Amino acid sequence: MGPQVNAPRTQRRSILIVVAALGAAVLVAGCSAPPTAPPPSPPPPKGPWTGLLADYRVVWSAEPGIDLLTGPAVVVRAYEESSIGGLTSGSADFLYPGFDHAAPRDAAPPAPKWPVAEKPTPYPLVGTDRDHILRIDPSGDNVIAVYCNWGYGIAEDLGGGKYGAHSPSTPPGYDAVGAIWLMLSPPPSGYSPLPPQKGPAPAPADDVFGGWRVTQRLPVLPGDTRVPAEWPTMIDDVNTCVATAPDPPDRRLFLTHGTHPRSDFPALPPSPGWPAGNRQ
Repeated sequence: MGPQVNAPRTQRRSILIVVAALGAAVLVAGCSAPPTAPPPSPPPPKGPWTGLLADYRVVWSAEPGIDLLTGPAVVVRAYEESSIGGLTSGSADFLYPGFDHAAPRDAAPPAPKWPVAEKPTPYPLVGTDRDHILRIDPSGDNVIAVYCNWGYGIAEDLGGGKYGAHSPSTPPGYDAVGAIWLMLSPPPSGYSPLPPQKGPAPAPADDVFGGWRVTQRLPVLPGDTRVPAEWPTMIDDVNTCVATAPDPPDRRLFLTHGTHPRSDFPALPPSPGWPAGNRQ
């Protein structure tokens, strides 16, 4: 009879031990600190050549005798690159430091329109935008700069490994080559010249406009025939930009039509680029 009576007691004792152990485990767990939440993700970067433009770069060249690293050529570079950023990102955060002084938002015509779009481009942009300064000439108290834009090396990332233009309305013979005329007003006396502006950064860390102002801008594409009085050489300049583009016409037309692999739109290092600073 002893073994028959003690077996249930032994079983009950084992169950109580298990329950007590579980209770102790729950109590310890309840008293311990909750698991640490992962740190919040850092905010997305803001500023030139980030976000939708992270894989977009600009390469400059110039005719012999034009120094891309000093003087008005630096202002041309900074203005054009800022305008690209503002028009494609839809944000003034993409303008270079000092832009609001060089081209004020509230400036009256013929000053250039404030180059910030109401909304960003719908797709990321990739590739290399090439620009070439044809000349920089004095004009009274001002300076006139004329430069080419060879924009066929830029495409939209359409997803699925396809790159091109999302708009189906691109004219069959469209050639993404244009010319731009800028009038610059030099800085007042007292401004010290900037050091040469060259480096690995895609954008400057500091104000590189040096007191200059952009007082008028006239863009033109091939096929435009209305010649502004301020720019009597417009047609010749456009023809020069077309004739001196670094790629032949068939290659340019190929890149600006249809969809392509990413390898057709490499993002080359910025040239001459900007000195590295704490913003880059």
